[in-house]
Amino acid sequence: MQPLFDAVHPATARTDQEVVEVALLLPLWQAVELEAAASRRGMTTGQMLRRVIGDLLAAQPAAGTS
Repeated sequence: MQPLFDAVHPATARTDQEVVEVALLLPLWQAVELEAAASRRGMTTGQMLRRVIGDLLAAQPAAGTS
């Protein structure tokens, strides 16, 4: 399988301000629960997903480092 995106230099990968739309298919119950969880936190579903993804990636070493 070919990667969807070209490799990005590790020094700029985490500060890049370009955006990419990502399609996400969820079972209806997960979408409903996700929306409710975001609402309880005063966020939109998109804001919550960006935070979860950001937190997950921040806990990982930057690409190209060991």
